[in-house]
Amino acid sequence: MQQKTDEQTSVRKLFIPSLMVVYFSLFIVDSISGTFLLDVTETFFASREPLYIAITSQLSTTSSIASAVFALFLAMMTVRFNHKKLLVLGTLCVPIGALGCYLAPNYVFLQLFFVLEGIGSLIVTTMAIVLVADILPMNKRPQATGWIMSGPTIAAMIGSIIVSSFFSGGDWRSFLLWYALPITLISIVAACFGIPSSKEKIADIVEKGAYLRSFKQVLLNKSAATCLFGSLIRYSSLFWGLYFTTFLRIEFNLDLGSAVLLTGLPMAVIITLGHIIGGYMANWYGRKNLTVITLLIHGATLPLIGVLPDLYVALAIFYSGTFIGALAFPAMTNLLLEQTPEFRGTIISINSIFSTIGAAIGAAIGGLSLAMFNYTGMFFTFAILIIVSATIFFFVKDPCRNRGN
Repeated sequence: MQQKTDEQTSVRKLFIPSLMVVYFSLFIVDSISGTFLLDVTETFFASREPLYIAITSQLSTTSSIASAVFALFLAMMTVRFNHKKLLVLGTLCVPIGALGCYLAPNYVFLQLFFVLEGIGSLIVTTMAIVLVADILPMNKRPQATGWIMSGPTIAAMIGSIIVSSFFSGGDWRSFLLWYALPITLISIVAACFGIPSSKEKIADIVEKGAYLRSFKQVLLNKSAATCLFGSLIRYSSLFWGLYFTTFLRIEFNLDLGSAVLLTGLPMAVIITLGHIIGGYMANWYGRKNLTVITLLIHGATLPLIGVLPDLYVALAIFYSGTFIGALAFPAMTNLLLEQTPEFRGTIISINSIFSTIGAAIGAAIGGLSLAMFNYTGMFFTFAILIIVSATIFFFVKDPCRNRGN
């Protein structure tokens, strides 16, 4: 009995580190639509023209649309199946997608396996937040969310060093085979052995109308619906970063290795610190207040990246704005998490749908604004989206305001 208790305690201690490892692996494959965007474009289209770069960037659009459709099924699965098992399923999809992208003979097959990887990432990110809510008390959730969200940025820090040291020539296939695939396989081990099962009881038989009623309760809650819409706009505003490395390479004639060192490593450090610090600040200053203020500041500074002609001044503004924007994410996630505690699984599932739709919108807006205008115009477009999201969150109620958390 004592041995069993010790084992349970050990697993709980590994909970947050294991989720960080899983998150670490999720966004590595996405490098082919970001860091290696120019190189993938040249592989399949033999061109560096903005039009073909914009077409290749729609890998993210296709993946986001497919993930949004799958999220409807995931929402039903969360009612019926164990949350940890669903997370493991999502983790398994990622290495399969990575291997498929590596072997892709043409752009169509690349899209198909990129979609599979995106679906796996959707399952993991959704289930991770639900598991945090299932297992941890409310006052511990923002900090946990901040640490978990640091996983991808830590991956970016390490990835930038890996790319500049071993893949600066733009060999994205080797990057997938020798770096992305092994990491995603390690994440499967972390998901299986480091994450405890949820305390939530999963019903053996679910009434047909119960799930639809839970959807109705969430969407008819004015504050919850407003929060979901703000989340959609916020996720759509993230995709300016997809083009930033390419922007530096074209506007300042940097090679891939230099561009990655200037963006990947410093930005990853900044975002990691922002997520972790933001997790603690959410309890100090309030989830809503921190979300609104940080997004307004971030939106106001973003356009200056394209306006100022000096590389280092633009980078300084970029880094500071990115840090402030990163502070918002733990607060925003937990603001949403507490809107409808009795329907937490439902609202997180809906948010997965909204976030993937927002990602599709953001990728499409980015490609369209780049094709129609230029990089400066694209940065202005995304800045407007960030400010709009802050305005929407201003009208959301903070359920934790009077609880001292």
